[in-house]
Amino acid sequence: MAVVGYLRKSRVTSDRHLSWDVQEQEVRALAARHGDADIELLSDWGRSGRGDKTRLRVGFRRLREMIHSGSVTVVYSYSLSRLARSLPEYAALAELCRDKGVKIRLCKEGEFDYTSASGRLIVNVLALFAQFEAELAQERAQDAIKVRRGRGDYLGVAPYGLRVVDGQLQANSDETPEAVLDAYRRTGTFHGAAKMLNADGFPSRHGKNWSERTVRALVRRLEPSVASPTGGRHNGRHAYLFAGLLRCSCGQTLTPRRDQRRQGVYVSYLCWRARFDRSHPRPLMVAEAQIRPWLEEEAARFRHPPAVLVDGTAAEPGMGEELLGRRRRTLDNYEDGHIDRDERDRKLAAIDAELERIDLTERVLVVPPLNWSAPPDATNSVLRVIWDHIQLDGAMRPVSAAWRLPAEYIA
Repeated sequence: MAVVGYLRKSRVTSDRHLSWDVQEQEVRALAARHGDADIELLSDWGRSGRGDKTRLRVGFRRLREMIHSGSVTVVYSYSLSRLARSLPEYAALAELCRDKGVKIRLCKEGEFDYTSASGRLIVNVLALFAQFEAELAQERAQDAIKVRRGRGDYLGVAPYGLRVVDGQLQANSDETPEAVLDAYRRTGTFHGAAKMLNADGFPSRHGKNWSERTVRALVRRLEPSVASPTGGRHNGRHAYLFAGLLRCSCGQTLTPRRDQRRQGVYVSYLCWRARFDRSHPRPLMVAEAQIRPWLEEEAARFRHPPAVLVDGTAAEPGMGEELLGRRRRTLDNYEDGHIDRDERDRKLAAIDAELERIDLTERVLVVPPLNWSAPPDATNSVLRVIWDHIQLDGAMRPVSAAWRLPAEYIA
């Protein structure tokens, strides 16, 4: 038979009010006074005790299961508000403890005899006041949020590199987001930047390891053009300059490859059809460094305008932007683990089909400036706007570029 101590706090902060140490110390002291020196601790740290959020309280569910199985004799907790924040919830727990002969002892309210009518009345009144206190605190918080929102205060946690001072965002001199952006530029991927920052011991805000998700959010905030959905599917861990652009002499689009070698990263583009067709011209692949000079020279012919009207047809600015935004959010949801691969592919296929149905003569393509020193995915996004494809000959040499833009924008 076990003696259980239960700890809970909705919002974990640095202050000592109802901190873990305070609750544990008080609970263990109360248990020791009743001769229970050895107790098993269950907790729901950072979990609310109200409403349907109770289902998220793993420790509380475990406590009920242990009581129901008859393996608990006494339950200790800091206060009634830590154990439950609603009258129905506490009443159900009290009924279960009564049926199983389990005592509930609280550091603040003491021990109640809920086997009698008067004992249950006292317990229910106290539980009702605990629920009233929680709802009152919630109302005060909502009123404070309305006031702050009305005067234009920033709500929420400040992004990395910033802090909230008097309700307004200001630069945080203790944090250097430029170092994170530099790591992304050097590696070309969010995952690689996170690994580099962790390997270099670069501190995060809370001292934890940098994650791909954190780096991605920071980089996209500092440079919104990075990882734009215009570039297609290549916004993931490995981005390539010419992904989806190089067309083999056989008509197949080349597939990018990335190899880590002693002298650095080697990027190439391969025609997979050639691997199964002996009559296909050789070589099967081409190195990125080999074709890049030609492509840079060809891209230099582009005279950058503020906006390009395809085929000169007038169109409303922003057509297709909603679809591109949906595509970006789908990829983000997949990277964050909210959807699986099958659902991702299904959603992307539907979005791409809608994009295909949009007549290019009715779309306005806003072309960002071309910057070869930018990360590969950002540069690829621009290249896929100005080019439909790059044609290679049988020797894997670029011979022509299929421009998507009107002739007046090409030198």
